[in-house]
Formats: sequence, structure tokens, C-alpha cells
Amino acid sequence: MENKPTIRSDNEAVRKPVDDTAKARILVVEDNIEFVELLKQFLQDLPVQVHAVFDGTSAINQINRQRFDVLLLDLQLPRVNGLEVLRHAKEQLPTSEVIVLTALHDIKMAVTAMKAGAYDYLTKPIERDELLLVVQRALERKACRLAAGLTKRKKELGEEDAFVGKSGVWLDLLEKAARYAVTDSLVFLEGETGSGKEVLAKYIHLQSHRRDRPFVVVDCGVIPDSLIESELFGFAKGAFTGAVSAKEGLVELAHTGTLFLDEIGDIDVKFQQKLLKFVETKSFRRVGDTCVRSVDVRIITATNKNLAQEAEAGRFRSDLWYRLNVLKLNLPPLRERREDILPLAEYFLKRFSPAHRPKQFTPEAIAALQAYAWPGNVRELQSIIQRAVTVSDDEWLTVEDLTLESPITVTLPAGEIAQKELCSLREAERNHITFVLSAVGWNISRAAKILQIGRNTLYVKMREYGIDQPK
Repeated sequence: MENKPTIRSDNEAVRKPVDDTAKARILVVEDNIEFVELLKQFLQDLPVQVHAVFDGTSAINQINRQRFDVLLLDLQLPRVNGLEVLRHAKEQLPTSEVIVLTALHDIKMAVTAMKAGAYDYLTKPIERDELLLVVQRALERKACRLAAGLTKRKKELGEEDAFVGKSGVWLDLLEKAARYAVTDSLVFLEGETGSGKEVLAKYIHLQSHRRDRPFVVVDCGVIPDSLIESELFGFAKGAFTGAVSAKEGLVELAHTGTLFLDEIGDIDVKFQQKLLKFVETKSFRRVGDTCVRSVDVRIITATNKNLAQEAEAGRFRSDLWYRLNVLKLNLPPLRERREDILPLAEYFLKRFSPAHRPKQFTPEAIAALQAYAWPGNVRELQSIIQRAVTVSDDEWLTVEDLTLESPITVTLPAGEIAQKELCSLREAERNHITFVLSAVGWNISRAAKILQIGRNTLYVKMREYGIDQPK
């Protein structure tokens, strides 16, 4: 069931009551005022908000402005008949359920309504228990469809990815993200391509009170400038050639959940003013429509660009940048958190290996993974492991199977991991650091540069592993 969205009335935003966020919304469309009051009385024990209009035109206007979970719709209405309202509702609110209210002599119309998308119908006079049963079933049906969609989305989220890693910088980042998740404030993620911005955004969503609601990803970098507005905000029927019916935008699909705007730095400057207004008010107009709509969404944005520099150069609106930069998280590239390489590699290896024939890395492959610069970050690591698992017929993945872009020649420390002796990841890391230090004559600066970690980090690791320069 959907929560109540913030709506706009008389050009002023109406703030939703906190206690109503879990209630379903029901719209009663009926021209008999006494009957409407009776229906409200019947429904008062359910966790719902009941709204009522008394003619077809008002119903269409309400549907245009707000989102409803269930419509109780009379077919005999003044101004616009109930079937037209039904068709409009299914077009504008395709996930809502419509229950038709009809007299016994209008059963034929009720059947027509069912074919047009109504969930069920009730004949007048209506019994309280029958009404409650049908409404509850309609709400359960909507909830089941939502749950099925969420299960599918969660499988796509790869939520385990966010927990893979042991480096201090990554654990600190997750801790900060978890603190941010409990608020509804804007979060801005900055980091190189493939560093895990979407994974972190999903982590924030799953840690928030919106975890069971939609998580909608918009890759702004791949949507053409001419389509970004209609993709985000939707469009009205006839808004342009080919718009044969109205379409909800991605911001509406994210209602009550999280909207993740990835690569926001690529959005055309001309559209940024409209985006700024949406970020500030959560209100928008579909392309070709005059109706102002509002949604309840948590917004997370991300980019691989330096938006402060982009704003200074005039390629990004400074006012939008200031608005987005509320809670900021910087994702370090994989080369700056090398402790996470092997845990991630092992995770992807387990994920892509056949269950009946698990694969392992050779010690040389482990050393190569640790030594590689990973310009494509976690995304490159995932692709390389997946490809290696697919093409290799052996139980062991070698350096050759990894096919790294920059070939690395690895000489193993004599007597330690030669002959492909099995060892833990900790031992493999200790052996590799010892080997590099020995190869450069224990020059700390040079070894740190080869390992692509800081000097202080190298000293910490040497103390941790008990690595001392031979006398």
C-alpha cells in the first residue's frame, strides 16, 4: 500500500500529517451525499484516509492531482460518466485498484467496467461486511503486487555488495552512510566511475525507513537532453507526436521511496532550473500538462565530476549545486582501499562460480590482483572475475585467466608461496608486501608507490604483520 503523498492545493503545498504516513488512500466517487457518508462510516475502522467527490469531472481532477490506492466508483455520475473516470484512472494511476458501485439493473455496465480494468464491483444496497472484505482484498492485492516488485528489485540491488570490504576508509564510509540513512535529507555521492556509488545509494535506501518502498535509479548520463524531462516527470496524452496516452514519470514511480539520480553532472543546464524546483518542492508538471503534482521521495544524487568546479566554469548551476550539497560522501577509488580488493574478488568469485564446481585463485593470481591499479574500480574487478570464471575450465584461476589490461609479471617470494601452497588472504598480503619491500631494497617510499598505498598505511601494515627489515 502506498503512503500519502504531499499534494498541492490552491498553489500551496499541503504538508502530510505524520500519523497518516502508513494509511492507504481511498477516493469515493458518488453523487449521493448521504451514501458517501454511509461509506465513510463503514470504512472508519480501516487504516485508510477517505476522500470524496460528487461528479466525474471532480474525480478526474482529483486523480490528476493525487495518488489513491483504491477508488470506490459509481458508474452513474453527472458531467462525466463512471466508465470514463475508470479509463482515466487506469491510465493515470495504473497501480490503483477500482471497485465499481452499481445498481442491480446496471450489472451489464459493471461487467464492461471489469473488462476495462476494474478490480471488482458491488451492487447497491451495499452491506458493511461485504464492502470491508472487498476493500481489504483490493488493498492486499496491491500490497502483494508491490511486495513482488520489491522482491525482484532487492534481488537486483545486490545488497550484499555494500558489506564487502574491510578497509578502515570503507567501514567509516558505511558508518557515516548509515547515520545519513535515518534522515530524509539530500545525500550527494562523489566518486570515480565504477567506485560503488549506486551500491552505496542502495545501502542508504535499505538502511532507511523507506527500505520496503521503491528504489528507482535514473542514469542521467545516458538519457538524451531532449528526453530527460519526459523521462523524469512523465507526459500528458498528446504532449508530442507519439504520445498516444499519458505516462507516469520516474519520480512518480519512486513515490514514498528513494530516487537515485546518477551522473547528475551530465544533466543539460537548460533543464537544471526545473530540476532545482523539483528538488526544493517535490512538485512538478508532466510535459504538456498544466496540473501540478507532488510526490514524497528521498533524493540521492551522484556524479564522477567535481560539481564545484563545474559550477565555477558555468557548466552546472551553482544554486542547484548548493542545494544538492547537503550531506556529502566521497567514495575513494579501489586503488586507495587496497585491503578491499581480495574480499571483493573472493565475493565475486563465489558469486559467479558454479555451485557444483567452486573455483579458487592461485597465489600468483592473488598477488596480481593486489598489485593491479584498477582504473575501472570495483566495476572492472567484477567484470574481470566474471570473465575469468566463464572462460576458465580449471578449478584454479591463474594470472592468465584474469587478462588484466596491464600485464603484470609476478615473481613469488621463494619458499613462502611457491609451489602454489594454499594460504589465507592475510598471509598472501603479508607475503606480497614483504616481496615488494625486498625487491626495492626496503625503500618505504618506493614500495608504497608500487603498492599504491600511503607511507603511513604501509608502516601500519608492517607493524600489523610483524614485517621487519633484515639486519
